[in-house]
Amino acid sequence: MTHLPSGKLAELVRKLDALGPAPTLVDLAEAMATTGLTMEDVAEFVRPNSRMYNRALVALREQYELLVMTWLPGQTSVPHDHAGSICVMQVLQGAATEGSFQVAADGYVDVDYETIVPAGEITAGQDAGVHTVLNPATSRETLVTVHAYAPPLRDFRRFIQRPQTPTAPQAPQRDDTPTVVVVGGGFSGSMTAAQVLRSAAAAGQKLRVVVVERRGAVGEGVAYGTRETHHLLNVPAGKMSAWPDRPDDFVNWARTRDAKIRGDEFLPRRWYGEYVRETLLNTAQELGAAAELSVRFDEVRRVARRPSGGWLVHLAHGTTICADAVVLAIGHRPPSDPIGVRWSGPRTRLIADPWRPFALNVVEPDEPVVVIGAGLTAVDAVLSLAHPKRQAPITILSRRGLLPQSHAAAPQPPVDLKALVTELSAKPGGIRAVELSRRLHRLAREVVAKKGDWRTVVDGVRPHTAAIWGAMSAQQRQRFLVRLRPYWEVHRHRMALSIGAQFGELRDCDWVDVVAGRIVSAQSDGATVRLAIAERGSNCLKELDAAWVINCTGPAPSNSAAANPAIGSLLVDGWLQPDELGLGLQTTPHGNAIGENGRETADLFVVGTLRKPQYWESTAVPELRGQAAAVAERTVALVKERRAGSWQV
Repeated sequence: MTHLPSGKLAELVRKLDALGPAPTLVDLAEAMATTGLTMEDVAEFVRPNSRMYNRALVALREQYELLVMTWLPGQTSVPHDHAGSICVMQVLQGAATEGSFQVAADGYVDVDYETIVPAGEITAGQDAGVHTVLNPATSRETLVTVHAYAPPLRDFRRFIQRPQTPTAPQAPQRDDTPTVVVVGGGFSGSMTAAQVLRSAAAAGQKLRVVVVERRGAVGEGVAYGTRETHHLLNVPAGKMSAWPDRPDDFVNWARTRDAKIRGDEFLPRRWYGEYVRETLLNTAQELGAAAELSVRFDEVRRVARRPSGGWLVHLAHGTTICADAVVLAIGHRPPSDPIGVRWSGPRTRLIADPWRPFALNVVEPDEPVVVIGAGLTAVDAVLSLAHPKRQAPITILSRRGLLPQSHAAAPQPPVDLKALVTELSAKPGGIRAVELSRRLHRLAREVVAKKGDWRTVVDGVRPHTAAIWGAMSAQQRQRFLVRLRPYWEVHRHRMALSIGAQFGELRDCDWVDVVAGRIVSAQSDGATVRLAIAERGSNCLKELDAAWVINCTGPAPSNSAAANPAIGSLLVDGWLQPDELGLGLQTTPHGNAIGENGRETADLFVVGTLRKPQYWESTAVPELRGQAAAVAERTVALVKERRAGSWQV
């Protein structure tokens, strides 16, 4: 359980509380300096951890958070920034080595200088660049530091330090070089950039590709940025190549780490993020002067049309980029608030985004937790919390109480559904969602009766998903989303076999309970949360007390002006059009954006989850790598046309 501060630590909390809703850098530093903390004051929060440095939460308010960090010799933070938060750090024991970094053009960061912060000293900065804190391996002491962040570190960017073998220097940029800006550096953005570079080199077209990513690493996005090795891909490695024409690429890459890797294994998601990043950077390096890649860790605030053609891409911190074409590869937003006005009291016990760095580290083993949502994100959160020291239960709450299924131990070939899809598509009005569901359910029962696996029926839908979605009316699509989507997703998006086994063991041991229902109210006093839940199929209210509530309801739509400033600027100017179901953006089959006038824009493309209105399944690697390749080919062709003077905007 989280300890309450006492003595001088409690005095520091009172000082920070008195600073009001917007404390300044000077105010925070002065409060810490005048308190005179000693090791005795923070002893109960000093918790050495052999796996990584430990972050112990002392106090959490809406305007700030206070932590005590413990660093064994050799432990360090990754290069990171503070995403707008003020940070004040005091060293109480040992000597901290603080490294400052510069972001290079290829996306890696390089050490600029290091300083030693001895015991008793305070260092502070207001989102002051990229840095690390290190307790050197040669140190004979455990390093103990106290950190105050204002506002709390709800997010920060994690950067990747250059490997010992540096990449080749970037070719010098020329003002007249055609430029393609890719907004977003997750899988979709990284592989679109790689495909554009490759296509340009093959076509003999000199081209610069600029990837703008607001996180501190390309290739990862939300999906592959986890540091937890037990967070696995939910697709076998053999189906996860980033290149459509190189089916064994990921497996071959993984075998450089472990020669025994098989194509049917479910590998760590962390590995996959590293694979995508290396694929992009290696592509640029191999092409040499034939292609030019630049990575900017920034946020696109506006994309504006140039009167003479092309775009102006305005960044939050960097310089404006002139672009011949823009590709929107913006991934998922953090989940929406599932409780809203039904929550009363402070919201400090609500973890709104479980993928935020260190989001779950504040949860102590003896604190009961309620997880809202029951999909794959909820499973990952539970496994992160359910370490051997856990002493309190975890309750998973969702409307229907449905949990993801597991992959088969011995996968079988998918059922051929071409005839069924053709038959249903030919009916007046197209495919009806309920009828499709009934036919698939009946077929699955028949397959199981013959000692087969129901998964072969679900997998048989995969090649026809876009055709099925296209054969549904808007009304039928809405009916699918409201009535059938939850049932489809727990069967379609399955857990790796080992993950399913671990999760099943936790449920069998009664550490994890699943409740079907909806939240009527949530009342917090700052230390606990009492939830009133209307259970499904019952008129009775059930009360749950939790130390933490974790929102695992899944990503929110990314097509609103509030979702992303780049999208917002294009929506306001009429270059984009959201779909009526709120899934994403309207696009052509080639990936061109469709504006509010119904016309496509030749030099504005969309790749990834924002194309769900057209395909529905637009989140998995097989679909995304195909989109990236197609958009890249079209982008390079259009750049060549424009430079030849035949491209009309």
